[in-house]
Amino acid sequence: MKRKSAYMLTAAVMSVALLAGCGNNGGNNGGNTGNSGNAANNGAGTNTGNANAGSGNAAKQDDVVTIKYVIPGTEPSSWKEVRDAVNKKLLADGVNVQIDEQFIDWAAWDQKLNLMLSTGADFDMFQVMNDVVSLSNYIARGAVKDISAELEQYGPNVKTAISDDIFKAVTKDGKIYGIPANWMEPAVVDLFTSNDYLLKKYDINNKINTPQEMLDAMEQLYNKAPAPKPQFPFTLSNVSSTGMDFLHRTFDSFPFDVRDGIAMINNDGTVKNWVDSDEFKQESAFFRQAYQKKLINPDVLTLKQDQVQKEVTKMNWGFAMGTLANSQADIDKDLKGATLVDFSLQEFNPEKGHYRFTNAKNLNVVATNSKHPEAVIKFMNWLYANQDNYDLFLYGIEGKTYKKTGDKSLEAILDPKTNAAMLPNADWMIGNLNYIRVGEIITATRKLYTPDPDAQNFISSGFFFDATPVKTELGNVKAVITSDVAPIYAGVVDFDSHIAQAQQKLKAAGVEKVIAEYQKQLDAYMASAAK
Repeated sequence: MKRKSAYMLTAAVMSVALLAGCGNNGGNNGGNTGNSGNAANNGAGTNTGNANAGSGNAAKQDDVVTIKYVIPGTEPSSWKEVRDAVNKKLLADGVNVQIDEQFIDWAAWDQKLNLMLSTGADFDMFQVMNDVVSLSNYIARGAVKDISAELEQYGPNVKTAISDDIFKAVTKDGKIYGIPANWMEPAVVDLFTSNDYLLKKYDINNKINTPQEMLDAMEQLYNKAPAPKPQFPFTLSNVSSTGMDFLHRTFDSFPFDVRDGIAMINNDGTVKNWVDSDEFKQESAFFRQAYQKKLINPDVLTLKQDQVQKEVTKMNWGFAMGTLANSQADIDKDLKGATLVDFSLQEFNPEKGHYRFTNAKNLNVVATNSKHPEAVIKFMNWLYANQDNYDLFLYGIEGKTYKKTGDKSLEAILDPKTNAAMLPNADWMIGNLNYIRVGEIITATRKLYTPDPDAQNFISSGFFFDATPVKTELGNVKAVITSDVAPIYAGVVDFDSHIAQAQQKLKAAGVEKVIAEYQKQLDAYMASAAK
């Protein structure tokens, strides 16, 4: 799913088909969005470790254990056949592990995963979208294992495929709590997609320089286009996480980072309450104007993930946060006449440069209740051992679920019954830039998979907040964000008449203690990084 975009968008709503949120998702999203493209570049990796991965020594059947991987989305029609092929190759390569996946519908993801964690359900690995529910949140709840020892013993390929700099974002006090999906260039999270085809169709300037120009263009499009009216696909997941990244660039205070929907980390190393900031007020004013002019869905507070998903993929909007995953087939179905080049990536104030605010947007963790944490690492080590293993698990069976169209590219094969891509898994959940294949996607979206040599790491890009000392307070704060802050930020209610009550509730919930803990831990992180 792909921070949304880059992003997938995408507390009540998950990442959508815009990349870099939630993410979601560079187009290969067989278990999530069903889009037929997949993207990235970079050279193919090599098998630098073993731990039995690719050894060719068949595993003994009596030693084999099966791990369950829990992920959001709908099970692709190809999964069971691909799973059997993956498991056969694991054994042939001498890895005594088998894998199965449990798919949870996006609309029920948070609720069902939380239930499974709280009841000690029997599963081993699950997906974490840091821009939706942070890793620190799961750690504070005692939901994930420290996998440092297992990585050291069984994960040489994993450690080769993912740099130490990226691992820092999932490491606390020397303990490693997850395996990041290094699937994208994080420095593109604050870009937005312009639907140039639709804007030009109605003679509207698609080049904008300010938020007000964006609102004006959206209003023109709304007034000129027939029903159903084009609207900005707003997602609530950003309210409880990072805010709308593309608007952050418009302030003199940029660069800054927002975490957990409440902690605003400034470039000078200070942390303050995001809801108390002038930046929050101005972004809320942007969406208040959009809401009042009907430029976002009036039911924004109650929209389900699948509804937001449809808004994005149907491309009935002028601008949308993040990057678009649609293929030409998707475009032909929903926006006849448009092509892959009829969308562009834009940003406010490009002269301000580009920053990586997090090095671990998406990651996979081992559940505390897992009986076989070592088996999870053995599987991940096998996955990152070589291109063949990666292709099989992520893209499936060549000729049945995808076709290779070049050294690092592919064409997804569509299910004739549903017209959905048959790719079994999603790069944004478990991928790595060393192995990702480029599919037929929106041309502008390829920027998501191109490393930016000029991008800088933000001061907190490797900072990992441990919510354990304030888990009760942070939980209470999150509840207030959902009940009182989200309606303000989404523009549903007036800022001036509702902010005081929201601030009072946040204070009662313990927001000052949360901000103080953020500052304490950030200070320690920066002091350590300076050594």
